[in-house]
Amino acid sequence: MIGNTHAICGKFETEALSVVCVQFPPERCLDLEGVNRNITSIMDWMERAVNNFPGVDLIVFSECSAQGGGPFCSGVLLDLKGPEVQLLKDKCKALDVFAVFDIITADTQGHQACNTAIIVNNQGELIHEYVKMNPWIPEEPFYPGDFGCSAVAGPKGSRIATIICADGDYPEMWRLAARSGANVIVRIAHYPVPWDHAWEITNKAGAYCNQIYVVSCNTVGYDDTSVNFGNSMILNPDGGIIAQAPTGIPWMIKADIYPGLVDKMRTDSVTNNFLWSYNHRGASHPEVAGVGRDTSVYQAPSQIKS
Repeated sequence: MIGNTHAICGKFETEALSVVCVQFPPERCLDLEGVNRNITSIMDWMERAVNNFPGVDLIVFSECSAQGGGPFCSGVLLDLKGPEVQLLKDKCKALDVFAVFDIITADTQGHQACNTAIIVNNQGELIHEYVKMNPWIPEEPFYPGDFGCSAVAGPKGSRIATIICADGDYPEMWRLAARSGANVIVRIAHYPVPWDHAWEITNKAGAYCNQIYVVSCNTVGYDDTSVNFGNSMILNPDGGIIAQAPTGIPWMIKADIYPGLVDKMRTDSVTNNFLWSYNHRGASHPEVAGVGRDTSVYQAPSQIKS
């Protein structure tokens, strides 16, 4: 990471995680036949990614890539244990890659649409599920997920957390993901015009304010509900864009990122160690030098006894 803002003392070794983002225009589905056409397109793009970028570890697809943009009818909601998702799991195993997909599922009652990001490992196992916590108001009818953003172990020392589209407009979502232990945050989106400037601002802020790699994959194309501009991007922990896809056309971007660097920053960064400072405020003051005030358990002024 040339020209990084915050110095790290000492020497360490870390592995490179090779990441590919795929932005393509999925079909807006009215039935399972349409869903299967999108699944086929996803698998075709996976083949292209592996052929064009040998050694890729992780392939990321955008929000709604399996079923297209809404409105979503009950006939296209999928079961994570169903045959459509099994095809994607089998493809990950066959290509020896991890991948992030977005699946619109039914909840346990079977009648609410849940916007679900999943991670499948290179053995074809579903290792991570995250239900979108902040569906876009007022247009998205998704049932919100539980409060929390867990991280899962990925390849090359990565710990990956996922957020979805409008989640990234809320600073607390990035911090929840970072505090879960993630060193890479994957943001998948169906982000439409005219929010292209906001897309870049929020991705940069999420990366910088949490000193974390961000992989943001956005849909391209248009459907009955929106026009999606693409501009998928991969950012370093300074908020700098490493790779960025163009506007308005199908594309793949690839970057090598270093999850171990994030871990090292959080333990040995000389300046602005944001996550450490979150729980150790004011550690530069002589009275609390190197320790700071422990704010890991916050008490509002009304809760503090005199």
